[in-house]
Amino acid sequence: MKVQTVKSGKIYKDFPMFISVFILAELMMLYILKNNGFYPFGTKSMLIMDMKNQYVEFITSLRNIIRGEDSIFFSWSRSMGGNYIGVFAYYIASPFSFLTLFFSVEKVPVAIEFLTCLKIGLCGISFCIYAKYLFDKYNAKSKILNICLIIPSICYAFMSYTMVYSLSIMWLDAVIFLPLILMGLEKIFDGSKGFQYVLCLTLLFISNYYTGYMVAIFTGLYFIIKIVSQYDISKRNIKKELSILIHFIMTSLMSVALAAPLLLASLKDLMSGKLSDVYTGYEPAESTNFVFAKIFTKFLYGKYDSITNTGLPAIYCGFVIIIFAALFFFMKNINIREKIGMILLICLFLLSFYFVGLDKVWHGFQYPNWFPYRYAFLFSFTLIYMALRTLISIDLSQAKLKMHLLEIIPKYMYKMAAFIIIVGVLFEMANNGAILIKGLGNEFGYGEMEEYTSFIRKTKPLVDGIKKNDNDLYRINQRYDYSKNDAMLLGYHGMTHYSSAFNAYINNLIPKLGLGQSYFWNSGYSSTPLTDSIFGCKYTISDETMPASCYTQLDTTAEGGSSYKNDMALPFAYAVSDKCTEPDLNQPGIFANQNNYLSSVTGTTVNYFTGCQFSVKQDTANTWTYSIQAVSDNPMYLYMQSNAGYADVYVNNNRISDYFSERKTGALYLGDFTTGQTVTVQVVAADDGNTYSQTFTDIVQLDVAALKNTTASLQKHGLKIKKQNGNSISGEIILDNWQNQIMTSIPYDEGWTIYIDGKKADYTKYAGSFIKFDCSSGKHTITMKYVSPGFYQGVIVGIIGLLAFAFVFILHPMRKSRENKIAMTL
Repeated sequence: MKVQTVKSGKIYKDFPMFISVFILAELMMLYILKNNGFYPFGTKSMLIMDMKNQYVEFITSLRNIIRGEDSIFFSWSRSMGGNYIGVFAYYIASPFSFLTLFFSVEKVPVAIEFLTCLKIGLCGISFCIYAKYLFDKYNAKSKILNICLIIPSICYAFMSYTMVYSLSIMWLDAVIFLPLILMGLEKIFDGSKGFQYVLCLTLLFISNYYTGYMVAIFTGLYFIIKIVSQYDISKRNIKKELSILIHFIMTSLMSVALAAPLLLASLKDLMSGKLSDVYTGYEPAESTNFVFAKIFTKFLYGKYDSITNTGLPAIYCGFVIIIFAALFFFMKNINIREKIGMILLICLFLLSFYFVGLDKVWHGFQYPNWFPYRYAFLFSFTLIYMALRTLISIDLSQAKLKMHLLEIIPKYMYKMAAFIIIVGVLFEMANNGAILIKGLGNEFGYGEMEEYTSFIRKTKPLVDGIKKNDNDLYRINQRYDYSKNDAMLLGYHGMTHYSSAFNAYINNLIPKLGLGQSYFWNSGYSSTPLTDSIFGCKYTISDETMPASCYTQLDTTAEGGSSYKNDMALPFAYAVSDKCTEPDLNQPGIFANQNNYLSSVTGTTVNYFTGCQFSVKQDTANTWTYSIQAVSDNPMYLYMQSNAGYADVYVNNNRISDYFSERKTGALYLGDFTTGQTVTVQVVAADDGNTYSQTFTDIVQLDVAALKNTTASLQKHGLKIKKQNGNSISGEIILDNWQNQIMTSIPYDEGWTIYIDGKKADYTKYAGSFIKFDCSSGKHTITMKYVSPGFYQGVIVGIIGLLAFAFVFILHPMRKSRENKIAMTL
């Protein structure tokens, strides 16, 4: 088949077709939304699983950056404060994310729908642009086939991957950029310097480095197939191919360099979480993922199984695509080496799906916990590419073929057939998408729009009231939730966080103190006044009763939320003496660990919790009862360990809470009782025929007076904040003669730079998690600034990439242009 160089200006002539693809995609998405009862056609939102617990909150957190409360480097809303660049780079660095800023917090679910529909439409446009480039490159002439480019474009936009992983909205950027990156690569083969290739690959690395890594591998494979298939064996001249290879490598490295400030900083952040020595990821027991024969069921229409690790790859991309992809191998004018390359590529993907080892390579050498085969869109693209090449190869403009067919079939029949096929594909892919979205909803349940708005009404006024009346530096501990990242959603300094870019050291510490933690998630659930105080939680938002001796109620909402103030909360930094030692946090009970933590900070052993005398009786196979004697009028707390996975807890026959869930595994507030009062606590586990009982129990009462005395003493020597912004704080502190260290509740991170009176100071790690540093007695100005580790090194690499980019695409062309003008005047 004849190949010709395509002029870039021709793309504007096809603009109506690109817009048509986008409009058709949007209409199909509206059909899918209506079919599944999404807003505005029904009551559902698209918030499900991680879309509900992560993505919507992170997208909303962009507002905190715009307001200056957080920065791209640091967020106080993440795990008591931490490196934000990893979250930003993985979840929300896409330029499309910033469109959500035009929506209020109350309307963020609508913004998610808008963004999802927009990205699906852009997937169709990007592939159509790529397809038209190949159509012109291979010198296809037929207007009917030109219109038929709508088919692979729609199939690409609505392949099963984009439907099933529409909840992972950040991964859709890779689906958008992939055709444009490969089009840029095709242009390099056609003699271009690679501006489009560098630009699009860089944008993808910035938008989502994770799927960018997958696309980079695929691009390399695509390049190998192309250069091998296009090499002219008869001429035996590899000079041109070698030049293309070098150009490909240099432009690829240029893209990596340009994105380096974000890439290197994100890699360093991962090293404190997923790539740290503290984290041990999920590993399957078998060396294979599934029974191999089952993979072929995913080539069928409307097949949804699961998005957990039991599910198979989402690879269906249309019946017509599968037929035309098969015909690819029978087209005489397609190079045999390209056919062999595509066979090998398909085999590689099938083996990658099947074998765990290869599967992990595509996932950055980390086996995914749910959301499997995240690179499956590349397999679907391969099939659609093959179908596109087949379509291009059927050149009805060839004179002999055209004349022969026109004698048998009228010309209008071709147009009618093309129209019928296009309409059929639209209906097939729209219905396939609707079925998959329904399957996902049936498995995990899409949230109701009212669920979100009700939470906002219940909580946002409380947060706004606190922030309006107090502009100091403090944390808010929220004791109920909508998601696992509500602090980012509502823009306050919080305790809770859940993402792949987690802080492994914080996640390792807080369960020892009784706070809720599971997998990547950490929280402030099951806290006590002691942990709230040492972690600077000056305010609490709760829909449960709080001990009045420790918390002052401030405000309430009609939906049942209440805000409370904790006057014992410590500042984020405060002076301590050299008696401060590392705490022993390996006790079996959380109250002993809490006691040891605060006692180690002060250097003075104080029993902040007093144990209660109690007896326990196993009533039935799933129920046991405690009889407790109160030793004071102070708040009483319960901690249990058991083989039960869930239980209801009753105090004096009144249900107060559940227990053993991930949110309720630590301290449970039982109430305030009088000295000598007998308290009956009944624990009722699931009645499923199994026997459940407690294996460890600790029941204590908090010595409120002792805690207030200690916190008041530490508060006197706390850091008084004078200035704060997204990634820095500055304030004054006074140390007595017997004090020589400053303790903080700021998570340790190498990105911090600390200045004492303008001089840089070293700092160490306390309890494996928090910053502590030496400081002499007297009055000092403390300044703490944060820049994500790896960012400065990335900037250096980025500058090198930028200089290379400027030379190749600006300076060199200008020089050539001047030389040509001079030559013309001679």
